[in-house]
Amino acid sequence: MRWFWFVSLIILTGLLALTLGQPLILVAVFILFDMLISRKVNWFFWIPEKMKKIPGWINLLVWVLFTVTFLRLLVVDSITVLSPGMRPAMQTGDNILISKIHFGPRLPITPLNFPLSHHYLPLSRCKPSYIRSVTLPCRRLDGFSSLQRGDLVAYNFPEGDSSICGAELTSYYALRRKKENEGDSISKTFLRYRPLDRREPEVSRCIGLPGDTVSILLAKVKNQSYRDPLKARISLDYLIEVSNRQLPEQLLKRLDLAQSEIQIFPGLGYLIPLRPDQLIEFRQRPEVKAMSPFQIDPDKGDFNIFPHLSTFPWNRDNFGPVIVPGKGDIIKLSPVNLPFYRRIIEVYEKNHLEVEGERILINNEVTTSYVFKQNYYFVLGDNRHHSRDSRHWGFLPEDHIIGKPILIWFSAMKAPDQSLKIKWNRIFTIPI
Repeated sequence: MRWFWFVSLIILTGLLALTLGQPLILVAVFILFDMLISRKVNWFFWIPEKMKKIPGWINLLVWVLFTVTFLRLLVVDSITVLSPGMRPAMQTGDNILISKIHFGPRLPITPLNFPLSHHYLPLSRCKPSYIRSVTLPCRRLDGFSSLQRGDLVAYNFPEGDSSICGAELTSYYALRRKKENEGDSISKTFLRYRPLDRREPEVSRCIGLPGDTVSILLAKVKNQSYRDPLKARISLDYLIEVSNRQLPEQLLKRLDLAQSEIQIFPGLGYLIPLRPDQLIEFRQRPEVKAMSPFQIDPDKGDFNIFPHLSTFPWNRDNFGPVIVPGKGDIIKLSPVNLPFYRRIIEVYEKNHLEVEGERILINNEVTTSYVFKQNYYFVLGDNRHHSRDSRHWGFLPEDHIIGKPILIWFSAMKAPDQSLKIKWNRIFTIPI
């Protein structure tokens, strides 16, 4: 009978871990084995005698919640990849373990919250899972390494301080810019403010440290301090012209692309992101008549690209140069370069900023310079044309960093028929 209960509880624990996206719940497996089978450890030594009449399953639940919460705060956490921006290192549907001890665990900013939840209560559409009125200053413990060029990094989405309920993966600021560009405005009915540690998690690759000068020319990163050793993993969009035949469906499936990454132009061809090795394969296929990179001209600006001004006509393929700020750096401010640092000064470092003609006032004092209070980084997605990264929202603040992706512990995605397809070949692999 003990084995029956053990197996039954193991199945329920596994389903709960998958449902909540928290593999740390599987810690309960070892506790359950000892409680029901081996009985070597007194797991409830910490419970006062008068409380030992409480049913064992409640004691177990309290123990597991305490253990999982401790591990999530200071050791590892789990996030689910919801966009294709880092394919193939990480694909949509990957559940990633994030090490917090690499770069140092960040202590909670909203400590009072519903256990094992992120921003909303379970089964709730928009009700916060945390008490917003109780917040702590951002503090980080020491880690055993620092963020380096080329590292994968998980972080809270910098533009996630304002989020539209029900559309969390859409940047409110990007949507507002789009509406303003069309001469329209956006409703604030479902707009919600999110504290730093409750913003959507993202993963990108660091390609610029404090002090680096970063630019992009014809989709190629220019940084004298960084030579990309993983160029073979970078995907760019290509326009593929085909003959009367279509590309085989099996070929497209093998590419493991998200639906949003494939555009079909009837009578012409496809727009698909490809890596260098895939590019060679496609050129050899009999259906393919011609291929060309789908890049934007250097003189064609995009209002969605940082710093979102027509005076800097940059786009996803042609960007910069920009200097990445570091803690203690002093920058001379002017109305020309202020757009690069305005969000840093106002939002990330919480100052009151005003511009009166040529004068810049910070905290009601006229100034011509600014000293940065923390380090910043420049990050990009490997799937360059399908990633929202520093090209879109600017510099990544150090206090937004969650940790380093170390393991894909589960991976699944919905098939076109809405069935769940488990990607067995990705489970327990290390993202690089």
